[in-house]
Amino acid sequence: MSRFAIRPIVASLAVTLAAGVFAGTASAAPSDTPAAAQSGADHMGKHGAGPRGHHFQGMRDALWLPGVGPIGKQEVAKLKLDTNQQALFDAARQAQQDFHKSMRESMMTRHKTLDSQLQAGKLDPHALADAQSQSRQERQSQADQVRQKWLAVWDSLNDAQRQQVTSFVKERQARWEQRRKEGRPGMGHHPAAPADAPPSAT
Repeated sequence: MSRFAIRPIVASLAVTLAAGVFAGTASAAPSDTPAAAQSGADHMGKHGAGPRGHHFQGMRDALWLPGVGPIGKQEVAKLKLDTNQQALFDAARQAQQDFHKSMRESMMTRHKTLDSQLQAGKLDPHALADAQSQSRQERQSQADQVRQKWLAVWDSLNDAQRQQVTSFVKERQARWEQRRKEGRPGMGHHPAAPADAPPSAT
């Protein structure tokens, strides 16, 4: 399997894992969630171009609140972090980048193992499943460490900064809810097709 074929798979896994690890049970706008962000940012920052690539690159500098999602680069700048807060932010961001790097490497290793089995004509689902389970446990442990680092950033914010973040998240939620009601693509709701329209092929 080529590197180019693997990239969408890696991005998809990163999206799923990031959503579970960092977003928790919060409902955030799809364009503002980890699903659209950090791992995609690492990927697009190296291989992407255009507005989408620039958006992902901006998300690499976001503040990621567990259960909430990313607070974008511009909003972070408005917080005017002090020296201690900036150090905590930088440490959390680096830990998260390392986490996604290890996740991509794990995916690559899995695909190489699968390719080797297929080339040898000896498919072993048990070995693949065991390796996947072990990798998942390792990633969860690392993800827990990253989560604690981001929570440390939040804990370091003063009341005024926390209110800024709260206001931003509230506005973002309102925008997402409006888009959902309008049935925009990706919002989990789509307007019904006209009665005489034939069903689209999938």
